[in-house]
Amino acid sequence: MSGANGSYDAVRDLLYLEADLLDRREWTGWADLYTEDCVYWVPSWATEDELTDDPELEVNMIYLTGKPALEARLYRLTSGQSYATAPLTRTSHLVDTVRIVKDQGDTIEASAKWMTLCNDPRWGKQVRGGWYDYTLQRVDEALQIQRKKITLLESVIDGAIDIHQI
Repeated sequence: MSGANGSYDAVRDLLYLEADLLDRREWTGWADLYTEDCVYWVPSWATEDELTDDPELEVNMIYLTGKPALEARLYRLTSGQSYATAPLTRTSHLVDTVRIVKDQGDTIEASAKWMTLCNDPRWGKQVRGGWYDYTLQRVDEALQIQRKKITLLESVIDGAIDIHQI
């Protein structure tokens, strides 16, 4: 994975794999893409033009820290104990415009645009979109997700959202 093209290919492949695992409901494989100290954050819109910027002090759509928090969310997702997942929606993620923002060898900052088609028996078909900002960590020659910030274009959510829908 040396050189700019090798890093780009590895980043792109990781982002595509993450989307595919979510769509196929391969939850364990998806969680394995994240580091133990990961952060998964979906900020809220504070105004029409500004997102919240402090997940510890401001309202978030989703804020999970550490792999145990991801795994707890997955348990709720698969057990039916989450309003947003009963019944579980079918999804199709499209990820594109993948960019490496900064490559520091063992740490890579990347971004991408996304759209998700959700087929929900309660709400019908829903299309959501936005952008992803990642901090990726090289662990044993593979990339893992250390931080994922998901910016959702919607400021008002029609229905419910959970990690597999965005």
